[in-house]
Amino acid sequence: MAVPAGPVECDMLMKKQSGFTLVEIMITVSVIGLLASLGAYAVRRGISNARIKEASTELEMLSASTLQLAWDTGRWPNKTIRTKPGSIEIWDISSRVCGLMASDAIYENWKGPYYDGATVDPWGNPYFFDPDYRVDGKNRIVVGSFGPNGVGKNRYDKDDIYIFLDD
Repeated sequence: MAVPAGPVECDMLMKKQSGFTLVEIMITVSVIGLLASLGAYAVRRGISNARIKEASTELEMLSASTLQLAWDTGRWPNKTIRTKPGSIEIWDISSRVCGLMASDAIYENWKGPYYDGATVDPWGNPYFFDPDYRVDGKNRIVVGSFGPNGVGKNRYDKDDIYIFLDD
């Protein structure tokens, strides 16, 4: 007749190891890392889109101000006659000579200031006025931003943000 195992022997036979294996931990860490990088990408993209929207909104206000200056004084910010915009660009709309924020007494019938918004885009570059901005092979009158890359001054590229003033 066999003698039943004592309580100590039963505990040892039924005891399992608890915890996670190295493979389970590595998979969990990998998944968390992947989710974190996807989240960071979404945040960066959201910030970029918000900056583009901010620049577009400022340009809407700037275009209305520029048109009001042209209607009141008959001149664009580069001091040329509104019906003949010329080819002189203003690379910084905050300069006194462009007439949007202050007048240097050149603009007859000036009723400004016309603009009191941001003078630099979300990337730190000044907004500009360009009477011969090249779009699809045609010169257009625009106010704009050089966009995220900041490349500008007659170097047109796809990230520029602008509004036509001659429509």
